[in-house]
Amino acid sequence: MKISKTTRVACLFIFVIGLLSCASKQLGVTEEETIVTQPKLLFLNFEIIKLNDSKSVSLINQITTDGKLKGCANVDLKGDIGDLEYLILDKDLNQLEKHYIKNPLHKIMEFINDSGDFEKKILDLDRSEFSLKLQLKSKAEYIVINEITLEGITKLNTTKIE
Repeated sequence: MKISKTTRVACLFIFVIGLLSCASKQLGVTEEETIVTQPKLLFLNFEIIKLNDSKSVSLINQITTDGKLKGCANVDLKGDIGDLEYLILDKDLNQLEKHYIKNPLHKIMEFINDSGDFEKKILDLDRSEFSLKLQLKSKAEYIVINEITLEGITKLNTTKIE
């Protein structure tokens, strides 16, 4: 049994079309690995001490862990006299963020007095601890804590983020 020339050409043509339809249509693009970093949380614990009229802030510890802050916490747009401001700086000491903390040495206690009414009592402490919980940015290198005073801003502490 002889196969005609046109049948052979038609079979060859169908075979070539079949091979071409299975071939990749993409150009030779190499896949680049993208490095996806896990979001990090930074916990900083400080102690503030008041001696006479001067204050000092010292770092107790810092903890970095995987995680993401849920929503935006209450952020004071402006601090009052006696409050602390903290700045997040990059390696060139350029400000990335600014936030405020109510004076940690000035505590307001609410309690029920003997007659059953709510009452507030203001405590002026000489020593207190406070914590910061931050979403760690990749460019962040330093945390600076300042006190807002009548004379302006007084630097209390600079901490290198590790």
